Amino acid sequence: MNVIDHQELKDIMTHLAAKKATGTPRELAKRLGVSERNLYRLISCLRDTGADVSYSRTRRSYTLR
Repeated sequence: MNVIDHQELKDIMTHLAAKKATGTPRELAKRLGVSERNLYRLISCLRDTGADVSYSRTRRSYTLR
């Protein structure tokens, strides 16, 4: 199993959200190798640090504004 640290996960999530290429929460969690619950914790952490992360249902992706 490949272990990715928390900062790497935040960097990957930010990069994918900037490109609007995360997919659904389930798809993104699988892609990052974390549970959906941990994905939501990661998103909360990003928001706490000032990132404006939101989910677009039409794009089916998280985005950064």
